[in-house]
Amino acid sequence: MELSTNRTAVMTARPMGCIVQEQGLELDYVLPDYYPDVCKLVKCFVVPTILSESISGDRLSYELRCEVRILYTGEHSDLLQSVTQVLLFSRTADLPQGEDISVEVVPEVDYVNCRAVSRRRLDVRGAVTIRLRTMSHQRQEVLSDADGKGLQLQRVTVQFPEKCIQTTQSIILTEDLELASTQPSLLHIVRLDARPVDVMQKFISGKLMAQGNLRLSILYACERDGSPSLEPLSFTLPFSQLLETDGLEEQDNTRIRCTVASCELKTSADPSGEIRALRCEAELRVHLEAVRLTSAQLLRDAFSTEHPCDCTSVELLTAGAPVPFSEMQVCAVKIPCTDSELDCVYDAWCDVRDLSTETDGNDLMFHGKLFWSVLVRESGGMPRLLEREEVFEHRFSSAALTPEDLVSASGRAENCSYTLTGGGEVSLKAELRLEGTLTHTSRVTVLSDLSVQEETAHPHDFALKLYYGTSGEPVWDIAKRCHTSVDAIMEENDLTAEILSETGMLLIPIVNY
Repeated sequence: MELSTNRTAVMTARPMGCIVQEQGLELDYVLPDYYPDVCKLVKCFVVPTILSESISGDRLSYELRCEVRILYTGEHSDLLQSVTQVLLFSRTADLPQGEDISVEVVPEVDYVNCRAVSRRRLDVRGAVTIRLRTMSHQRQEVLSDADGKGLQLQRVTVQFPEKCIQTTQSIILTEDLELASTQPSLLHIVRLDARPVDVMQKFISGKLMAQGNLRLSILYACERDGSPSLEPLSFTLPFSQLLETDGLEEQDNTRIRCTVASCELKTSADPSGEIRALRCEAELRVHLEAVRLTSAQLLRDAFSTEHPCDCTSVELLTAGAPVPFSEMQVCAVKIPCTDSELDCVYDAWCDVRDLSTETDGNDLMFHGKLFWSVLVRESGGMPRLLEREEVFEHRFSSAALTPEDLVSASGRAENCSYTLTGGGEVSLKAELRLEGTLTHTSRVTVLSDLSVQEETAHPHDFALKLYYGTSGEPVWDIAKRCHTSVDAIMEENDLTAEILSETGMLLIPIVNY
């Protein structure tokens, strides 16, 4: 019988490493006429986001947006002023060689400094680090079946992604907001934190719908009882949208995550000149990842009972479906202020930076830094920002974790609360949420090719031979060494398992075809 082979393509996952780029920030800003002169700089913040990314060949292009917000006080008032500028950058990066490269672009503030060159001129210098996490999904052709020439086959079932879908779509939100009647009218926005919460997904009429809420946490400047003050404000804006994705099926393993590309609040005054209405214009980016798993029986090994056989093996790294995880950890810190008395706390928040993961046995370890900020008012009425930096770690236990498993993780601090204690000390508490996906991988060696040396035949000048087997020895190895079949050895010796349970003599029948 002539030799025939069947092949199948297996999708493999291979991390291609992390590319790190740095974008410098430079802003020379002259205050408009309607802003007061600078007396004291309070703080400068930078919020980096990715507006878009695209891959063409082996090159990635992306748009980086950096919102710069500067807080300061004027010379004749304790009212906290806020200056906001947006810097846009177009960047490219060369990607590693590979098939079907996917990239996750993560920007993070490295540092930012601000100084007053004059009473009306501000100079900002800083840097943003952009991490490009790359992954290659490539197809490898391997043998799934073979027949003829006395071939004996050892098979293994391998699970692997049949199809991977990754896409990003935008959601535009526009909403008119109003202050409550009990709140003082707004002078200007001091701080804005916009984040998606309660993000969910569901299939409707064969399409995937993303829905959730955009939570706005606002701190605005106002006057209360004739004195400058700051007032917190919050809104929750619902959103939902059908994602246009070809080839997506309801049984696929899908995950969506949502980020804020931009969020802007525009104010408008009523006929009396008071600002009590806001217009929110936000762009959300919904990232969809879908994996469709399949399985196939592949050839792990092969030999011929008639002729010498040459086999070519290849090692596959296959990935399963991403499994979502969400871990919570309560963090607390105390920030003292010993050089002045504190009158009240306006606002408090916490940022997560430098998040990294590593495996420790069956546990996943998270490491990072928490940047605590609390905006207070001194007894003299002057606003002041207190800060504290702390490292943190968190241990997440996961079954059968290996160093080659793929981890995608992000962290954020939620529900930051504060207490002003005696002695000018502020106690802060926040819930640290660490979430993402864990994808288990496995390595398996299978055959990518085989050939039979038909011009050479195994000697078959006997029908039976003796073999001294040892406990734990696979019957397959014995059959391959003796050019016979596993079934023949097991039948001749009344074996019930393909691993020898005890040491002893075996009768090896020779198979003739």
